[in-house]
Amino acid sequence: MKKTFLFILLLSYCWHAKAQTYISQMSDDSSRIVALNEIIVNSIQKNPQHYLVRFFKANSAATLEDILSRLPEVSLIRRGSYGMEPSIRSFSGGQINVLVDGMRIHGACTDKMDPATIYIEPINLENLQVQTTASGFMSGSTIGGTVDMKMAEPDFLQNKKLTGIVSSGYQSAAKSFFESAKLNYSSNRWAFRASGTYRKSNNYRSGGGEEINFSQYEKLNYSLSAKFQQNNNTYIKADLLADDGWNIGYPALPMDVGLATARIASVSIHHSDFSKLIYKWQMKVYANKISHFMDDTKRPFVPIHMDMPGLSKTFGAFAEGEMKLNKKQRLSVRADGSSTYLSASMTMYQPGQLPMYMLTWPDNRKGQYGIAASWITEIDSTLKLQLTSRADIITYSLTSTAAKDQVSIFGYSSANRNDLLKNISTQLSKKITKKLKATGSISYSERMPTASELYGFYLFNNSDGFDYIGSPNLKKENSWQADASILYTKGRNRVQFNYFYSRLANYIMGKVDPTLSTMTIGANGVKSYINISKASISGFEASAFLKPTVDLDIVSTIRYTKGKDAEGNPLPFIAPFKNLTSLRYQPGIISIQLESETSLQQNKVSYLAGEDQTPAYFLLHTRLGYATSIRKSSVELQVGVENIFDKKYYEHLDWGNISRPGRNIYAQVKIGF
Repeated sequence: MKKTFLFILLLSYCWHAKAQTYISQMSDDSSRIVALNEIIVNSIQKNPQHYLVRFFKANSAATLEDILSRLPEVSLIRRGSYGMEPSIRSFSGGQINVLVDGMRIHGACTDKMDPATIYIEPINLENLQVQTTASGFMSGSTIGGTVDMKMAEPDFLQNKKLTGIVSSGYQSAAKSFFESAKLNYSSNRWAFRASGTYRKSNNYRSGGGEEINFSQYEKLNYSLSAKFQQNNNTYIKADLLADDGWNIGYPALPMDVGLATARIASVSIHHSDFSKLIYKWQMKVYANKISHFMDDTKRPFVPIHMDMPGLSKTFGAFAEGEMKLNKKQRLSVRADGSSTYLSASMTMYQPGQLPMYMLTWPDNRKGQYGIAASWITEIDSTLKLQLTSRADIITYSLTSTAAKDQVSIFGYSSANRNDLLKNISTQLSKKITKKLKATGSISYSERMPTASELYGFYLFNNSDGFDYIGSPNLKKENSWQADASILYTKGRNRVQFNYFYSRLANYIMGKVDPTLSTMTIGANGVKSYINISKASISGFEASAFLKPTVDLDIVSTIRYTKGKDAEGNPLPFIAPFKNLTSLRYQPGIISIQLESETSLQQNKVSYLAGEDQTPAYFLLHTRLGYATSIRKSSVELQVGVENIFDKKYYEHLDWGNISRPGRNIYAQVKIGF
């Protein structure tokens, strides 16, 4: 197997990964494998998204969220400059899975301030796997897809025992600093990898110079990984990932975050032997704990001070393997299980009165136990069929007397749940010519309501200004989905177009309940979660990676989605048409890039969800890179200007219409040894 390791400019960090990680790319085209390393492996073809991410990650100032937002399938729901919530084709929250190395991690915040994406820094990330439609439920039942962030592994070095990277950066819009370091050490059968990242960002300035209050944050992320090579085919790995954030502002919300912590640990065994029937498998056990403390002490004119802590604890395990049935058939299987405990509360301190306490997430535990399989057969040299299925048993239970008593206020004698989720899909791929390939799929999938949708108790939603109440009797949400794509490849040029359609039943949304009184001061009313008969989401995506000359790259992506409920009303949080086009000229050690970002106006809005129309915008960015070596060390420098014309703008998925950063001048330097 041939491997090539390449230093890449992305937030002034470097990743190392082993080529074995990518053997699993024999899956269908709806499974987007995104490698964050340049790795050449015989007989493996990279899909268009690989080239897109490799292109965008060359910007050393880009964060993980910046890269995700540039993928055609992914949008981000923004409540602040930190902790943006990923959305796949306008599916978000409990409709999608967000995993770290295949592990389930549940945020501890009732306001979704802590998606799992904030616990991974680019320096400890190996690759991204974004799955949609036909194979998006292999790792867990879902109607919207899966984002799985693969952590970087220690390297067994051939020429050196110790290598490392240090990097530093500055951005003018928020006067923010970024520092990171990575070390890799190997000896005989052992390899170790350690990394750390520190970020400090002040309030940023939007276009025109307006300071956006409560947009600051500070965080420290660190990881340690150890690998033991038992033999040529088997290794054992242990990982520890920690993330601490404090003084985190959310300008679109009434509260900030005083402290947020995450501790994620796992032990796994990996085996690959391509001469065997089961040529690749891994087993992993893991545990994680997330703590989250919302804070309003720095907000002016707070009528009643509140403490809102949240806690999430998850432990689980999974085993997965791939086997060759014969020369034309392959089978992938996965079995997994997890248990998650959630609890969140609120204490209100009204002057002159005793503190008032209630559970916003009544103490509850979710159990998940599933099995999945995907069978691929090559009907002939041009035609491939894939069948995928998954079943999950989901249990929900309240774990304390206080939780049961609180839920019983609304007349529920029992709030425990036991549900079976079913998922199945079929996909057909046809090579029409050597340059043209068409793929079509149809699937059925189900998902469980979330803890907020089942048990949430007066959860205030600042987007529409309503308190929300959970409903333990909610039905499962389900969806029929169809996807069609066509891929054109000629030399180094790749163009892909996707169309998708989802028809949802028992769609979960909030409905005003006039019989209930508000808990939050100034709230517009109270909504209870209900099922509506149906809804639909459809749209298209396209991407092009063109290389007219050796030194010139042209990359362009577009996406468009629309959604409506049973009565034809627009669904909320549907982003409008967006295009991103980049031209990069790199004749040698210098690279010059010009990038345009265009979004059309969004007129199809959900007034029931508190939305309003969003204006269009057009942005220009420019970037300059330089790479050299000093003695035995590599040195990389990048400077650039984002939002060159200091445009004041915001996107449709930005809560509160909070303006995004204006002109941002950045500089990054990275030294490798």
